[in-house]
Amino acid sequence: MFDPDLAATIGVDFKVKTIAVDGNKAKLAIWDTAGQERFRTLTPSYYRGAQGVILVYDVTKRDTFTRLDNWLNELETYCTRNDLVKMLVGNKIDKENHEVDRNEGLKFARKHSMLFIEASAKTRDGVQCAFEELVEKIIQTPGLWESESLSPGLRLSHQDQPKGSSCTGYCSLA
Repeated sequence: MFDPDLAATIGVDFKVKTIAVDGNKAKLAIWDTAGQERFRTLTPSYYRGAQGVILVYDVTKRDTFTRLDNWLNELETYCTRNDLVKMLVGNKIDKENHEVDRNEGLKFARKHSMLFIEASAKTRDGVQCAFEELVEKIIQTPGLWESESLSPGLRLSHQDQPKGSSCTGYCSLA
């Protein structure tokens, strides 16, 4: 649940989450790295071995969008995989006064071969969908998850539940 009093990530936060995608349970190891410039020296080591990455910008703050190129350059420098699945998320769509419109985000995502979605951490719109779509794309990418010794981030196990996603129609993939 969204907590408005919760402070922004300082440095790095780590969570483990299990989600169901296409009849499989996927256990995610999620590293939440701070976007502030003063923590940039901490983030490169977390890219190594990553199977997927979600870059998030605030739709109400253009500067967060313009810094995306810097984050992509850092990914290219420090990632150990060239088949990494990338997703772009425009966050805070629940707020007014957007400085970055949906089409700009979609265009940037397409240019850089990224999945794209807009979301709101506050209302939770699109949050689950973002993770489901990222995992689905990782599953569809040969070599990203097949060998557990090579991929410590995502683990799959078969689950006896009907296939399908809780993702609704507003998910927009590049």
